[in-house]
Amino acid sequence: MKNPKSTIVAASILAALSFFIVYCTHSHAEDGHTHTHDGTAHTHDHGAGTHTHGHGGDGHSHPNADGSPAFRYLAMNGEFRMNPNDSLTENDPRNPSRLVLKTSEDKGSLSRMAFYAHDDMEQKLAECGYQYIGSRPDPHYFPEQSKTSIWDVFQKVEDYDGDCAAFKYVLSRSPHGDPIHMHLRYGDDVEALLAMSNDEKDNQFNPWWSTYCDIERTTSCD
Repeated sequence: MKNPKSTIVAASILAALSFFIVYCTHSHAEDGHTHTHDGTAHTHDHGAGTHTHGHGGDGHSHPNADGSPAFRYLAMNGEFRMNPNDSLTENDPRNPSRLVLKTSEDKGSLSRMAFYAHDDMEQKLAECGYQYIGSRPDPHYFPEQSKTSIWDVFQKVEDYDGDCAAFKYVLSRSPHGDPIHMHLRYGDDVEALLAMSNDEKDNQFNPWWSTYCDIERTTSCD
């Protein structure tokens, strides 16, 4: 004959195990997401989109509703050329004739940027690797004239090809607008590059607002 106390203890253990299993893996029909608490990751499906969270740190991003990346600098991919309808950009010798950009969301990856001579789209001046180090408001336009006039700041950390010395820092008004375009400055002093927005207009193409078009989507970007 079984000991009643042993039976009660065994039943209690089974009940506790069942509760633990249900608690650690559960599904919510209301918002349609499933969690697996195994120390790795879980996925949310919220109807409008699916995203995954890694529990080793932040490890995730949330695209905007239109599918564009949450951070504009992540859109710095592809080939951009000087806007042919912008004479200030076309005539300013500081401006590379084209930019070939590659940016990834992969952990530890660098943004790769290639710069081509102002008057020769086949002559590569430099190809360098950059780390995004933050964003800064434009001192002329933000916030009174535009709440979205924000520069992304990149610091050079790798020399791949050519002379990267002139491109220590790159400031980008990363791809935006319709049609898609971007603005770019480069140099060795972030504060000085930002301050150029407040320069007086002169015959040296200041203030420096070079405009580049995404040639995969448009031939001009006025």
